[in-house]
Amino acid sequence: MAAPLLLSTEYPTSESSLAHAASIVGSATLGRYAVLREIGRGGMSHVFLAWDRQARRQVAVKLLTQGPGTSLADRERFRREALITSRLDHPHIIPCHDFVCRSGVALTVMRFVPGLSLADALAQGRRFGPDEAVALLAPIADALAHAHKSGVIHRDVKPANILLRADDGWPFLTDFGIATLGTSEVSRAESGMPFGTPEFMSPEQAAGAWDADHRSDLYSLGLVAYLLLAGELPFRGATPLALAAQRVVHEPPPLSERAADVPSRLARVVDRCLARDPRRRWRDAGVMRRALVRSIRRRWWQR
Repeated sequence: MAAPLLLSTEYPTSESSLAHAASIVGSATLGRYAVLREIGRGGMSHVFLAWDRQARRQVAVKLLTQGPGTSLADRERFRREALITSRLDHPHIIPCHDFVCRSGVALTVMRFVPGLSLADALAQGRRFGPDEAVALLAPIADALAHAHKSGVIHRDVKPANILLRADDGWPFLTDFGIATLGTSEVSRAESGMPFGTPEFMSPEQAAGAWDADHRSDLYSLGLVAYLLLAGELPFRGATPLALAAQRVVHEPPPLSERAADVPSRLARVVDRCLARDPRRRWRDAGVMRRALVRSIRRRWWQR
């Protein structure tokens, strides 16, 4: 399970570990990137704030962890994430500047965006009213629409993979580490495997459906919307897998039952995202985005 790509948190890293990482990055990039500190970590990687000596700017360097548990498939997914991100040009997707694979070292270099994940913001007590929620959800839906048009399905849309820029809250969709790419034979071979985060999986994703398509991402974004507006996910369960299993067999309770103060038009947009049958969801992320924006505009007009 991947961690959020970029965080503002400074992780406690020993001087020796940081020096070792700096040596690895410096050697692999011929001295171009100077590691400053660790800013994120996941199951397969560590993310460092670094200085790009050539472009004279701060960047985020994501370094694949090399160890006994690192498989060829892990390396391929890491490479594919760089390939996918580099081909996506969207204001709400963090761009990839560089990918380096040299002497057994694999790393990606991305734009550094100071901020924190939506998951961290919620954990700190941040709450979102309908207008604020739509201001966050609509750009992420637009980012998904762009990715889907490029043949990319994210497969792990969740609060931990939405970054809020520190100075203005500008949202970014991050971490394409388990995304599928329509032109990749490896991606298609993985399409039925249970990748993702159980709490935010679509029913078809939880069931391991081989043909889960872009509408799976819409369901996951609908879960994010439900959490923002109701303060909880639609299903309750003792374990993440129990939550995922409920989605396979049950329709979620309407958002209006958990959040009576949410405008009915907005609640219906979210409810449609969470239809168990993908054919009953929004046709695509662009249509969903427009529906989100209209739901708030209508409310403003009727004030």
